[in-house]
Amino acid sequence: MSKRIIFSFDDKSLENLEYLKAIGRFPSIGTAVRQSIEINQALYDQASEGFSEVIVRNPKTKQEKTLVIPSLRR
Repeated sequence: MSKRIIFSFDDKSLENLEYLKAIGRFPSIGTAVRQSIEINQALYDQASEGFSEVIVRNPKTKQEKTLVIPSLRR
């Protein structure tokens, strides 16, 4: 079952969403939003287990960075 909802975005937020759609090569804004929700859910699931940082790695250089997501620390 699906449910249609309508969002209103200010110009900057819509620009950011269009950018996300483009860089993610999503076929639609809706797909970009759904994927973003799935990523957020995965992060909050981990936060509920006490994790609050995300480590990303460049596989070519092996360089790592730690992302601290403030909302996960609540």
